Amino acid sequence: MTFPSFRRPLPVTFRILLSLGFLAAALTKFLPHSGWQERFASWGYPAWFVPVIGSLEIMGVLGLWVPRVSRQAMILLAIVLLEASYANLSHPPILQVVRPALFPALLAALFVTQRMSPRKAGATADASR
Repeated sequence: MTFPSFRRPLPVTFRILLSLGFLAAALTKFLPHSGWQERFASWGYPAWFVPVIGSLEIMGVLGLWVPRVSRQAMILLAIVLLEASYANLSHPPILQVVRPALFPALLAALFVTQRMSPRKAGATADASR
């Protein structure tokens, strides 16, 4: 059973949620007194790594909206999230892992709904005419 009316809005909704979450996290990494330098230092990472991660997050968000690179953007963001989850699990407070653990679920949902997109089915039907 399919629900065609739900297929198109779902990928856009997931992109919006991911974009808002990642942009909020990424932009704070460029603020001087955001606490990210101290947090990264407590995890054993150098201070210069903070804006690098922020830049990767912004590039990933932008890539989500470009169809040709959206899959690569999802992979990039998943890698960033894996490292964030590892850092949060290996250093107290462990409850900080909840936030980075929520985003992979959204990425997976975007991946699945993007693959189910009716545009692809319509494009192949139009090409056969």
